[in-house]
Amino acid sequence: MTPRAYSAWVVGGVIAALTPVLVLNLLLIGNDYHFDKNRLASAWQQETRGITYAPPISRNRAFKTLRLNDRISEINTIVFGSSTAMSLTADAMPAGLRTYNFAQSGNSLLSVIGEAHYVLDQWNGRLRLLVIPLDWSLGFVYQPGRAPAADLSAGGVATAAAPPLGAQIRDAMSWPRIRDLALVLRDIARSPSPVVAVRRFFSEPAGAPYRCADGLLARDFDTLFRGQCVGFRDDGSATFADQKRVTAGTAAALLAQSSSASSQYAAVLAVADNGPAPEILLQLAELAAKARAHKTEVLFYMPPLLPGLDVRLAASGHSGERLQKTKSALEAWARQHRIRLVDAGSSERFGCTVTEFIDAHHALPGCYRKVMTRIFADDPLPNGSGK
Repeated sequence: MTPRAYSAWVVGGVIAALTPVLVLNLLLIGNDYHFDKNRLASAWQQETRGITYAPPISRNRAFKTLRLNDRISEINTIVFGSSTAMSLTADAMPAGLRTYNFAQSGNSLLSVIGEAHYVLDQWNGRLRLLVIPLDWSLGFVYQPGRAPAADLSAGGVATAAAPPLGAQIRDAMSWPRIRDLALVLRDIARSPSPVVAVRRFFSEPAGAPYRCADGLLARDFDTLFRGQCVGFRDDGSATFADQKRVTAGTAAALLAQSSSASSQYAAVLAVADNGPAPEILLQLAELAAKARAHKTEVLFYMPPLLPGLDVRLAASGHSGERLQKTKSALEAWARQHRIRLVDAGSSERFGCTVTEFIDAHHALPGCYRKVMTRIFADDPLPNGSGK
């Protein structure tokens, strides 16, 4: 065989192997853009009160916005924030507070300020409490700038437009897409009816409804995590069912790494010599004053961290002084503006355990129930029956 013939044979073999991958992934991508899965998933959850989300779970603003508009007549409390707040369930709050968790993956504190202004302006008189995390561990309290205006209207949620074919082809041949396709094909092969599974994956917007271990109904509008009860409950909280939990056996190593000078938390504090950004504190104070004028209370809190982490970082030579400066500045700000601020960073003080975390800064519902129970026991809201 000549070198040219050999090269042609190799190239032809690669094309033959990759063509099915390209075609199948283009079908999956086309399925995502053929249906408005955010509205379909939102409508399904409103009807059934089950567990669901519209893909991808890492970008959930559109789905959460639709659900907030669906739920606004039923609630009087909104939880804001990023994924660190997603485990806060409605049943963690006192009776009379009917809560929707509007936290979204990667949502910054500046974005939260804009969202909170929107709900105060649009739903004045409906809201009793806003719950807002001041998350130093992700660097949000140090970000300068002005909060962007938010549009949380249902009509403001646009249907995603399909990208050009070239972009779809590049996406279809990317490693994450190829990896995810392998999982889809595995699920099809394991299905009791592969033909039905193929139709649901490639030409229908969602899988069939099913029951989770806790009895709740679920339906998956993504091709990943089907049958695993991954997504959001009707109260907006996340199940985190696809995430591993910290165990008693893994906690010590995680705590040591997370409190080291090379950890992500030390890296955040390393650029925080001057404490929280003054402009973000000013905007938070303005928000609190506006809420007070609307007879809406605001609870600010520093999110719970893995038991022992806050104490270790505070005692460390590499981060202790910077962390104390941040907390002292936040506490002084809260006193100056008569703002309710709770530091839940040392989660062990609230009774949280290491097995109530999925990593060092994502607490699970069990921990949040303990935190909120203590917060409201120590300082109940006036007129606790709600509006």
